[in-house]
Amino acid sequence: MSRLRRTGLMAGLAALPLLLDGCQKGDFILPQGSGVTAPASWRADSTSQNVEGLDPQWWAQFGDPVLVTLVTQALAANPDLALASERVLQARAQMRLALSAQLPHIDGQGLGIGNGHLIGQNFNTYIMGGGLTFDVDLFGKLREQTRAARAQTLASEADRETVRLALIGDTVRAYVALQASRSALSILERTLSVRTAEQARVSHQLKAGYEKTSSLDLANAQVSDAEAQIASTRLQIAQQEDALSVLLGDIPGDQIKTMTAGLPLEALRLPPVVAPIPARILSNRPDLVSAADQVIAADHSLRSARAAFLPDITLNPGIGTAGGASPISGTVWALGGSVLAPIFEGGALRAKEKIAVSQRNQAAWTYRKTAIQAFREVQDALSGTTHLAAQEVSLRNSFASRRHTLEDARKELSTGYVNYFDVADAETASLSAELQTVQIRASRLAELATLYQAVGGGWTPPDNQKPATHPPVSKG
Repeated sequence: MSRLRRTGLMAGLAALPLLLDGCQKGDFILPQGSGVTAPASWRADSTSQNVEGLDPQWWAQFGDPVLVTLVTQALAANPDLALASERVLQARAQMRLALSAQLPHIDGQGLGIGNGHLIGQNFNTYIMGGGLTFDVDLFGKLREQTRAARAQTLASEADRETVRLALIGDTVRAYVALQASRSALSILERTLSVRTAEQARVSHQLKAGYEKTSSLDLANAQVSDAEAQIASTRLQIAQQEDALSVLLGDIPGDQIKTMTAGLPLEALRLPPVVAPIPARILSNRPDLVSAADQVIAADHSLRSARAAFLPDITLNPGIGTAGGASPISGTVWALGGSVLAPIFEGGALRAKEKIAVSQRNQAAWTYRKTAIQAFREVQDALSGTTHLAAQEVSLRNSFASRRHTLEDARKELSTGYVNYFDVADAETASLSAELQTVQIRASRLAELATLYQAVGGGWTPPDNQKPATHPPVSKG
């Protein structure tokens, strides 16, 4: 596609604020109140990586080859991404269709007639020729329709990137959740083994008269609780495997189960936190690029609707040849034209203009809504990465303390200073704390994936989608 001169709604890096409320440029204004001003700063920590250096394949920074393979498979076979790609092809065809209206249309015609007469005289007539129809488009109605179609094409391409970015984020988060459940299952199975041994010990001591029946009841309950948690976790794993299969474009089955397990959750690396530049969020998020293109398309449609008030001028030259019994023989040509001007349309043209104005303004408000949501997603993800990191430190300290308490309780049980109830309480608290450390690590990994997605995932718009410094938008 040739490079398109953009009249986008996104400011460039040096052009902030973007879409200023009530800003005016010549004969064009933006819808009142639809402006967007990028925040001056983000609440990010000092260890953040600048978003400028973000690797487009950021998921590889988790350090798991299996995750890289899964993302590759999802990008190759996910139906949502395939649908988005088909919409791009459709938009390109629509653009070509709009462009064809600006070009001359050439038609050929052939006519042959055989005639007979009652007195036996026969004669033939033939005419062959071609004609050209060309809409001069003096006032730009067709030109604006083509520009609108081009903007729609760019929007569809950005929409495809939005789907792609969401698919990558969903795949990473689904994989992290699956690995977290697998780690939890390993912990629970180890816990069940320990509790089963404790159950046997308590049963043996009860028979010897050293334990109470209530201790055995508690030991049995501890085993049953672990078994129930294991069953619940296995169900969760099965559902997560099915969800991951759907993201890969597969019917849920055994593919994920038979795939290499990948790195355990605790071995996955934490990628660096990115420090987004507010202005770059506007140009590096494909959903915002798409929203801006939609405003551009709506604005060109509005211009086309206004051009419909003016006359259409059409040229109709033609050339051909005639022979046989035709009264005209040899080369023939014709040059004609027409001017079609609206006189009375019952208010249809004015209504179409008002519809186009409203659609343009709706697109501008949609852009503002999308931008606000984008800034919120980035800020939430930045806050999440900071607070989850602090929470993980606290939870790991808590687990270490509870683990130490459990070890002391087991030692004291052997010397008779505590009973089995104390050990069971300490073990339950230790298990809960350990499972929380698994969950918090998974939350941190998932939040980083969300942050990378929120800042655009390293996507850079192609040259024909880079924003202009300021958008001219038709006066409403």
